Amino acid sequence: MHRGQAAAATGSGRSAGGDPAGGCCSAGDSGGELHSSLRMHLRREPPGPPHVEGGGDGIRHDAVRGVQAVSATASARARKAGPLADHRPAVLAALPAIAVLVIGIPWVQANHLWPFVVTGVTDGSIYALAALGLVLTFKTSGVFNFAIGAQAAASAYVFYSFRVDAGMPWPIAALLSLLLVGVVGSLVLERLALWLAEAPAVRRVVATIGLLVLLQSLLTGLYGTATIAFDDFLPTGLVEIGSVNVGVNQMIVVALAIVATIGLFLFFKSTRLGISMQAVVDDSNLLALQGTNPVKVRRYAWAIGSSFVSISGMLVAPAIGIDVNQLLVLFIAAFGAAAVASFSSLPLAFASAMVIGVSMNLLASQLTSNQNLTISAFYTQVPFLVLVAALALLPPRRLVERGARRVRRARPIRAFPRQAVYGTTATVVAVALLIPDLVGPGDLTQYTTGVGFVVIFMSLGLLLWTSGQISLCHMAFAAVGATSFAHAQHNGVPWLLAMLFAVAVTVPVGAIVAIPSFRLTGTYLAVITFGVGLLFQKLLYGTFLMFGKFDNQQVTRPDALNMSGDRGYYYLSLAVAGVCALAVVAVRRSRLGRLLRGLADSPVALDAHGANTRLTRLFVFCISAAMAAVGGVLIAGVTTSASGNPSGSFGYFNSLVMVAVLTFCGRQPLLSPIAAAFLFVVLKIYPPFDSGFFVDYQGVFFGALALAVAVVPGIARVQPSRRGALRTPEGGPVRARRDLQLRGAWV
Repeated sequence: MHRGQAAAATGSGRSAGGDPAGGCCSAGDSGGELHSSLRMHLRREPPGPPHVEGGGDGIRHDAVRGVQAVSATASARARKAGPLADHRPAVLAALPAIAVLVIGIPWVQANHLWPFVVTGVTDGSIYALAALGLVLTFKTSGVFNFAIGAQAAASAYVFYSFRVDAGMPWPIAALLSLLLVGVVGSLVLERLALWLAEAPAVRRVVATIGLLVLLQSLLTGLYGTATIAFDDFLPTGLVEIGSVNVGVNQMIVVALAIVATIGLFLFFKSTRLGISMQAVVDDSNLLALQGTNPVKVRRYAWAIGSSFVSISGMLVAPAIGIDVNQLLVLFIAAFGAAAVASFSSLPLAFASAMVIGVSMNLLASQLTSNQNLTISAFYTQVPFLVLVAALALLPPRRLVERGARRVRRARPIRAFPRQAVYGTTATVVAVALLIPDLVGPGDLTQYTTGVGFVVIFMSLGLLLWTSGQISLCHMAFAAVGATSFAHAQHNGVPWLLAMLFAVAVTVPVGAIVAIPSFRLTGTYLAVITFGVGLLFQKLLYGTFLMFGKFDNQQVTRPDALNMSGDRGYYYLSLAVAGVCALAVVAVRRSRLGRLLRGLADSPVALDAHGANTRLTRLFVFCISAAMAAVGGVLIAGVTTSASGNPSGSFGYFNSLVMVAVLTFCGRQPLLSPIAAAFLFVVLKIYPPFDSGFFVDYQGVFFGALALAVAVVPGIARVQPSRRGALRTPEGGPVRARRDLQLRGAWV
């Protein structure tokens, strides 16, 4: 492409609303360059000088309808900027890495840390493969795959089954695992992405979270929770490079990552299929009109991305063993690398993954001997810190929701007649008051825990459905409330004042988490709140500020009116939940509630009417965090203790499962949280749901139900013609259009 054409195409893309963050292969590509490349590669039009029409107005009139013209002055400025103008963002992003290398290499040499660098480069290569797959699938489908850790774990488990259980040679076992998890799995994921193409961001996030919950529960049920040791399958010989012994297996892993990055970069720059992958998410119909089958393009993209994730899972298994829960956390490093690359640039994603891997190993060499457990394990927090920092600091123009122009608005929440609302409310209240007389003493505590989760689900629904904001760190708010309540009680504060203190402490935390929502929405807000939840779990839970080094805080129930007993505490929790329910109703009926519904429907329109959307987001996050803190206090009081164990009530993974469960239960502000809490907490005490089978596989049911709720509307909307349907062997829509014209000539 000539410079003049590139500049004109770039300017056209910007004026038409193209992706300012760039294509898959570079952070500097733009939507206009993509359209120009599509015309050249798909229609095979030879490049030529800009065509100028009119009476010397210096305006280039583009042949593509709907693309605005670009002045010759802009083209001249682009030519003057030089050939590196398009790559300037990538160059600027690489400057910090260059500075780190200049400073770090002498330090590493002086402290003889090269073995840790080699190990870090190997780890970074594995993260890079997963990050490449994540970037590729996100840029070609607009669906952020939260389940890549579970997908990598599935590949490792299947590889282990073929290699160890079936006794197959490792190349055959690896190939079968790649085909089953990578290729066959990609066909499933491509269908899901198609059905989610016009879904709101909330449903896209819920779908992949549902898939994550499903896979995690399925793999845990099949293979257990213990880590499975797995021997190296690659050659383990050593090669001396300078003064460092480098394993042959390490060299193979690094070489594979480098070849994959370079190959993908060239693939997107120079091949017709690669260029088509950059266009399919924004307008598959336009791509189909150019004679390219969008279904085939999507399938290739998902096959390549899923294969990279599958390979990374097999490569990491010998180093750390196979444990789905550990791999879920480990592959957050791929999230961080992709975030630094703006989910766009493949080379930058590769470099970021390398920096993360090396940084973790160098910090481990310096901190693991520290007596403070938080400091000694700080190196494990690097991926979470990188993820949160990248999304918090990157300019919003580089974080563009792919496929956002195709999103259908969600239907308004259904309003029931007033008589039905009053009757249902009276019935629910009556049943709740009779629960202590209807269930046994052993089951009453489970219902009390459910009441606490009703409050948390109400706070989550206020964010998710009323305002359209996504939070994947809600149990962190509940944990802050529970631990603040415990600290207040340890200092002699009465029960009610301690709860108010917990709310007062949690509100500023909610305000801090709300800050990214000022500039991020949809998928990006979900990703950064997920990172915040992990930071709380891994970095703050074990400190004196929260659960302490013993991972436990004791609390007491109030003594007045016999509320220290199970029956009295249940009624106390029910009364507090009733107050929270009234607060939700009051918010929804207030001016703030109307602003929140407007925010969910169209933030731009709300801004245009003079409303302060930032303040609205801040309010809803603070209210939601305060209610979650109340729920955390109630849950802690059931067992008179609160624990930060990842598998406990306040574990980070519960934040994901709760979003899936609430989605399945609907969008009603009060009934849906009650149903969600019953399914999530109470149902498991009744047969057949109290069986070992259901306990092991309950996540499969929750994940499948959430996945179904997210994709069923898309299945109903997708018609054969929307799939790029003129999928005929004779040549697709271009051939069909030509045949129609020929038939018309004979009439």
